This record gives sequence, structure tokens and C-alpha cells, in this order.
Amino acid sequence: MLDKDGYVSETNATNIFLVKKGCVLTPHADYCLPGITRATIMELVVKEKFELMERRISLSEFHAADEVSCCFSIESIYMEYF
Repeated sequence: MLDKDGYVSETNATNIFLVKKGCVLTPHADYCLPGITRATIMELVVKEKFELMERRISLSEFHAADEVSCCFSIESIYMEYF
């Protein structure tokens, strides 16, 4: 889903992350739910010493990403990679 300015914010039921050149990016929580699962993934990224950036991300950046993943939780964290 895109925010009001055309940047990626989340999917219809998950938070979204991308990896480009070893850096993990995720959209600001301005237009998505800043859930517990998203926060946990972000904590793990930092703990494992990866660079984490929270910023506006264009759809074309997702097309050019090395990895894209979505996360959500029901009983445990579930990640899908694309």
C-alpha cells in the first residue's frame, strides 16, 4: 500500500522491509501500524549489527532491492521473503 504521497507504507496486513547492499530499510511508521512484530524485527536487525534505516521508500526502490520481506504475527513471528 502506498501513503498519500505515493511512497510504500505497508501491505494490507503486514509490515515490509527491504535489504539493499547490506542495509535494512523500512518505511516510517507515519502511515503504517507500528506493531510489536515490526519493533521486534527492528531490534533484531540492530542487535545483529546490520544498518537499519527508517525512511520513505519508493516503489522503484523495492523493485531494485536485493531482498524484500513482510512480517506479521499470529502466535509467533512469520517472515515471507520475495
